[in-house]
Amino acid sequence: WLLHVVHLDKSLLLPLAGPEELTIDEKVGLDPDYWLMGPSKVRDLDARVRTYLVEALLLLLASGRRARETLRERRMYVIVKLADMVEENEEASERLLECVQYLRRDEDGE
Repeated sequence: WLLHVVHLDKSLLLPLAGPEELTIDEKVGLDPDYWLMGPSKVRDLDARVRTYLVEALLLLLASGRRARETLRERRMYVIVKLADMVEENEEASERLLECVQYLRRDEDGE
């Protein structure tokens, strides 16, 4: 419900998206709202807010296989990867890495 009706992932990811230029491959399947603003897009400036946003994303990822599959389809990895590359706050960066691990996890073992 949170992903399919409310689209909570978009509200959590938009403040983490930054001005980085995306390749055509990264844009494929990604909601245009993440990249249409181009260089004028500003990532949330407060490290604590970014950490809370990523922790909320982790809760979505931990909620089940179906949620992870949906977030993979929506190309969450692109935003999280770019956010982690520029993140200076250690705690937020650790949480972003956890998100990456969830998204790259092999689901065959479940």
